[in-house]
Amino acid sequence: MRKSLLVLVGLALMAGSLLFFAGCGKKERVQTLIISQWGFNMDLLEKNLIAPFEKKYGVKVEYELGNNAERLTKLLARKDNPVVDVALLSGSFALQAMDEGLFLPYDPEKIPNLNKILPAGVDPLGGRSAVGYTITHMGLFYRSDKTAPITTWRDLSRPELQSFISLPDMGTTYGPAVVYMLSKAWGSGFNDTETGWAKLAELSPALKTSWNNNAELNSLTMQEEIYVSPYTSFGWGQLEDTGHPVVSVIPEEGLTGIFNVAGIIKGTKNVDLAHAFIDFLLSHEVQYAQAMALVESPVNVDVILPPEVGSKLTYGDDIINNLVFFDEQEIAANRADWITRWNRVRSK
Repeated sequence: MRKSLLVLVGLALMAGSLLFFAGCGKKERVQTLIISQWGFNMDLLEKNLIAPFEKKYGVKVEYELGNNAERLTKLLARKDNPVVDVALLSGSFALQAMDEGLFLPYDPEKIPNLNKILPAGVDPLGGRSAVGYTITHMGLFYRSDKTAPITTWRDLSRPELQSFISLPDMGTTYGPAVVYMLSKAWGSGFNDTETGWAKLAELSPALKTSWNNNAELNSLTMQEEIYVSPYTSFGWGQLEDTGHPVVSVIPEEGLTGIFNVAGIIKGTKNVDLAHAFIDFLLSHEVQYAQAMALVESPVNVDVILPPEVGSKLTYGDDIINNLVFFDEQEIAANRADWITRWNRVRSK
């Protein structure tokens, strides 16, 4: 009896040892969340958002990078078999994503920080498709050592600025806004777009080039190839870092305002984690850190910024009261035709 008991104990110990060593060779799988986003300011995004989120939830975040058009194309191509969990998009690209059924309606109960953000950002597309996590604007900037102050889009016709102007490409988020602003500057209003297109054709020979992203705009500015251009608020800090005397302007025509939104991709297997990511994106911790680094303007109303920081973002009454929002449905409907028209104008 005793011998049998010893044999059983030995077998149990052996089995336990085998399970222990088998466990030692097996790594625990870490949950991964894939975000579709821009590749700009990635070092700051890693520091202020990604690394803290990974640490808090014990997960891994991966990216699919590119501009709005590139990433939307990929999202649509994989609509029936999605790879991405959360997409960050802006303007008419976000609207198209919604219209194409890419977004899963979010559950407000799983995003408690919704109660802390600007009311207009809670559901900017409708249908609980996405959340506005930052607000951006497009203004004008100029080199103060190269030209007299710029106060209106009409100043782009100055002779001394010829060949030193750049504009965003029509395929970018802010490209269509150029037409509206030129329509307001030289025509009867924002909707007088034929006047805007006529003026764009006049200005085209004076353009040094067009830009597709902030990195290109920074490079053009740093290399002193341009003296004036529209700029996006989230890239202003980098423009200041070029080492040249650049001045931002609220032109007479106003500032183009756009929400960047975060939407959960329909078909994701990480629904709860996707909600947690958006909630973290809206938190005071992240919104404040991103704003202080001049990366993104806060929508969390509890974020209070010092004047020297807030003045460089879409923040404060002077900026907010001068924002102009265009019809994203109209932009989405016209985008393909306007890109074709832009290419014809630029090829002449």
